[in-house]
Amino acid sequence: MDALLGDPLTAANSLYGIMSAAEPQFMEDLRLHWKKHIRETPGVNGTAWRPALKAFSAIEGYWGNSHSDQRIAKVLYGPGHSVATQVVTGVGAAAQFLRDFEAARDEAFYVFFQATSVNELAGVSFKATYYHKDVSSLFEQRPHSAIKAIVSRRVIETAQIMLRILYGNMNMGWGSLYSTRTLSTTLLLAQMHNSALSHYQSHYTGRRCYNQSAVAFTLLTFAYIVAQAWVDKGYEYNEQRWYYFWKLVGSLLGVDSRLIADDHAEAATLWDLFFARGECFGGTPAPYPTTLDAHRIDPGLLGGYSVQPEANLLQWVPAFVVTQLRNVPRWYRYIRG
Repeated sequence: MDALLGDPLTAANSLYGIMSAAEPQFMEDLRLHWKKHIRETPGVNGTAWRPALKAFSAIEGYWGNSHSDQRIAKVLYGPGHSVATQVVTGVGAAAQFLRDFEAARDEAFYVFFQATSVNELAGVSFKATYYHKDVSSLFEQRPHSAIKAIVSRRVIETAQIMLRILYGNMNMGWGSLYSTRTLSTTLLLAQMHNSALSHYQSHYTGRRCYNQSAVAFTLLTFAYIVAQAWVDKGYEYNEQRWYYFWKLVGSLLGVDSRLIADDHAEAATLWDLFFARGECFGGTPAPYPTTLDAHRIDPGLLGGYSVQPEANLLQWVPAFVVTQLRNVPRWYRYIRG
């Protein structure tokens, strides 16, 4: 797989690649939607960084269905593409795929909304992305990466976009009335990154910074680090659904299926390989996932990192309460031992 690490995020065996072949105009419309947002949004504090959340909340009008999960699933499972889609998703029909994906999103929402997960994400996962040589090179070339106020906003915005993906991007309760837009929201995230980051070259590896290796490792810093924290504490989570969620998110971002873990054991193997193969700083042994090794990270990036919670995150409290109530049996089993 070494040969594909520097490839762009357009893998033919990904849901992004399949959707690009099945409905190229839809993918182009997403790209143009992002470009329009960039033209209309000024940079923050004189920098090149522009808030992205408005582009995701405005992906489609309230009552449209052209961006719905149901329609996109039908496209993916349409003539000429269903076999390739089944290889990625593991199921043979659009309806079953959507049920499995919804269950995976529900599991991921539950896992993310726990104190242990939040602590790992804010304290380890985001900074651990800097282990990767190309990710580090990318942010070293973007001056706002050393400005704490902007870094904090960027991190919080990433969390908000992930929450929209987890909740179907339906502005809370609206999704239950007609359709969700998880798939198109993630595809928009892919187009955003392709547009904004694909021109950067890594001064460590000579490759483009936004590549298969960088994004596959970034996914690990969210999926594997959080899961390992839960394993260490003996918390109960559905491993199959958790990693299925990340497999589909990665595939929608254009990551080659061979670079995405199916379970925790594969994630651990991939984590070690990224360091052993020289994709990340420091070589072997790989750092323990839940403990940040600051010596492997550029001091300027580490010094500029900051996370300051924002009040608008309170909108997710009702969803958090409902999720906790639905999972009372898990906590009961844990407390009882």
